[in-house]
Amino acid sequence: MKNTPASIMTAITSDVCDPFLLLDMEFASGTIRLTNLPYNVVVGPDTYISDGGLVEFSPPQLTSNVNRETYRIKITDYQNTYKDEFEANAVGTPVTVRLGVNDDTANLDIVYKGRIDATRIETNPSEGSKDAIIDCSSPFGALDRTTDRRTDKDTQRQIDATDTCFDRILFEVSNIELRWGKV
Repeated sequence: MKNTPASIMTAITSDVCDPFLLLDMEFASGTIRLTNLPYNVVVGPDTYISDGGLVEFSPPQLTSNVNRETYRIKITDYQNTYKDEFEANAVGTPVTVRLGVNDDTANLDIVYKGRIDATRIETNPSEGSKDAIIDCSSPFGALDRTTDRRTDKDTQRQIDATDTCFDRILFEVSNIELRWGKV
């Protein structure tokens, strides 16, 4: 069950409710923080930039079944900031979107938390636009995926440099004897 802060629930049911979004994308080169407010917002030690080009965020959809929910973020990218991030393999980058209301940055609600699933740049010369499109999926989106993983010491060292669990796997395999069928 989702625990939405009481201040947000009160604001939603009141006559005045001005919602805003805070977006965190944790790229390998550093975290990019954006807001859809017309001014920068400081939350703790972090500053969310208002002129970062955040154009659109698809609202979360509530469903009664477990499925692969896709969230789309659209950001203006005239300086190729996101194009460069995409070329550095942004797939798998953690993304968090938080909701706040009425300039209250103390009580925020996480409306989306997941990872980047696909990226692309869309250019429209007739409109003069260049947008970075980021498709994210929920953690349930990875349930049907398969990934290859080698079980050798070099691959394991890339994950954890101190792990030696596969160091002697080649030597130990030769000592295994399998009996199959009737003896």
